[in-house]
Amino acid sequence: MSGKNELLSAQRPGGFLDFLPAEYLARQKMLNTIERTFTSYGFDAIETSIVEFRSVLEGEEGDTGKQIFSVVNREVHGEALALRFDHTIPFARLLAQNPYDAQSKKGVRLPWRRMVMGPVFRGERPQQGRYRQFYQFDADIAGTNEMIADAELITMMDHTMMALGVEHFVIRINNRKILNGLADIAGLKDQSDFLIADQTKILMRTLDKIDKIGIDEVISQLQVATEDKRSLALSDDAAKKVRSFLLISGTNEEKLTQCRTVFGDSAIAQEGIEELQEILTLLSSTGAAERVIVDFSIARGLDYYTGTVMETNLTDAPEFGSVFSGGRYDGLVRRFTGQDLPSVGASIGVDRLFAALVSLGKLDMYQKTKTNIVIMRIMHGHDDLYLDLAQRIRKAGHNVEISLLRDTTFAQQFSYALERGARHVIICGDNEFAQGVVQIKDTKTREQKEITLQDVTTYFQNITDAI
Repeated sequence: MSGKNELLSAQRPGGFLDFLPAEYLARQKMLNTIERTFTSYGFDAIETSIVEFRSVLEGEEGDTGKQIFSVVNREVHGEALALRFDHTIPFARLLAQNPYDAQSKKGVRLPWRRMVMGPVFRGERPQQGRYRQFYQFDADIAGTNEMIADAELITMMDHTMMALGVEHFVIRINNRKILNGLADIAGLKDQSDFLIADQTKILMRTLDKIDKIGIDEVISQLQVATEDKRSLALSDDAAKKVRSFLLISGTNEEKLTQCRTVFGDSAIAQEGIEELQEILTLLSSTGAAERVIVDFSIARGLDYYTGTVMETNLTDAPEFGSVFSGGRYDGLVRRFTGQDLPSVGASIGVDRLFAALVSLGKLDMYQKTKTNIVIMRIMHGHDDLYLDLAQRIRKAGHNVEISLLRDTTFAQQFSYALERGARHVIICGDNEFAQGVVQIKDTKTREQKEITLQDVTTYFQNITDAI
């Protein structure tokens, strides 16, 4: 046991982040831009509980149990609690709890556009770009299977990146139904202890190695048979069809045309192709189409997504991976209501996007405060006058800080005001108060004006620049 006088180590737990004012303010500006953009598309902000019943969170993904942060030694009515690991499951629970009643007009009327921002928690091993607590900013449209919803969401993703000052990015889209069709042409069939769903996961994990090992080696691995009979062991004909799929290239339209040929009679794949075609047609009227690329290699959320999938990548910062991704899913509330609810949504990894924008120089990291004005406290024994002056200026709508330095010399007070980064500095000592004036210095233009105490409030009412 440590002694009473032993100092604690000032360390933060791994996988968690601190933000000092400059980082916090820059990050907040980014979030404000995202929120304004989402709001312009009709999304309503909500907030859900950070804590959920563990039973609500479990079972959505194969490794979810490893990620959940439990609330230890705390139960409600015998039910274990845990911290949310995304915003989607709380959204599903919220929808199930608030069905729409047409007579009373209460509850959530569908279709509904919702957005939410806040921390989520995952018990992962901390590493570069992976945290145990991180922020996500989600937008979802629940209650419609119309492709216009997918197109509008993709357009909003495009608009968001533009609003953040990112010029070079691509939004890659695919459709889970096409990947299901890939299982068809590969000849995958349910076996007693090896279901198509599990085989498809192996197929997609193997295809995901293309960039590292090349198409020939991928095809070779798909044809290898193993003693445990847990391999795909594709026939030569099936392997040839998969190779044809992997070799699809060209413009978006050319890719879809080739895809129709490759998948032939696979009804599910053809349905996915037509959904992509409809989305591309709709996007041609929004201006987003030029930055959208059909990419059949996207295989995210195989246990989750049922239709469109999308990922946003910054071409000038590829090392950050996807910063804004999502897709269409139908099983949102099935666990709670027993019924499907067609929905489409996307999520921004706030911390990853922030790091990417900082690396690209898209965020101003120089602002350290939201204080507009610093009052230099250089006159002894008259703090009441400084307090009165500050309050009058605050009523004009400005953020005002009175310097609390003990050293009231002009040099120290002025140095402090400049370091704080305020746009305006008010100088008022014995001479100024005796004459009923103050000196106001603009730290940006370096202009200094003498204003009467009586006119200070009016002066700042006409000043709209913050910092």
